Amino acid sequence: MEDFELKANGLSKNFVKNVNIFSDFNINFKNGDVIGLIGDNGSGKSTLLKILAGVLSSGKGNIELKVGGNIIDRSKWNKHYSFVAPYVNLYEEFNPYEHYKVVAALRNIVFDEAKLDKDLKLFKLLKHKYSQIKGFSSGMKQRFKFILASQINPLILFLDEPTSNLDEDGIRKVNDLITNQYQSKGALVIATNEERERALCNQTFNIMDYKIGEQY
Repeated sequence: MEDFELKANGLSKNFVKNVNIFSDFNINFKNGDVIGLIGDNGSGKSTLLKILAGVLSSGKGNIELKVGGNIIDRSKWNKHYSFVAPYVNLYEEFNPYEHYKVVAALRNIVFDEAKLDKDLKLFKLLKHKYSQIKGFSSGMKQRFKFILASQINPLILFLDEPTSNLDEDGIRKVNDLITNQYQSKGALVIATNEERERALCNQTFNIMDYKIGEQY
């Protein structure tokens, strides 16, 4: 893994005037860190996760991503991270083979069918390689999202409620993936209220500590 550092200073977000989601959030993390974002349901964990990943803009503050000492343009951040969340949509008219191939093209990387087969087998989806994703259960879809996330070797893995919809076997697979990510000197940012996921973090930030004024 390349050395990297992500710094965020003074992040604030309002969706409605005078309704604060969070204010003056600061963070600095690098290789091997596992960051937990915790807080009440609906408190803004997912919003903050999206902002840190560059998917959503903040109202105030700034974020800087350095890789190998070089500042990375925001438009190229997605080359360095993967994002898994229950609300991330899949192209459900495709089968896993087609979907994986399309995402490889979007990422401008070589389509690796051997890796796809390996990960499909790991997540017990190999027999569904040519089945339309729209027929998958919510747990199967969540497993496939992790397969897509593993298509590259991300410096940062952003996870929102990563074990949502998964059975115990799926949860073990995800925990193994998380462990491998930080042992390989990648980093993770996990939005969660699950104790077993919080236990993996070396830093936690409670979003309730970054709220000011009237909330709801």
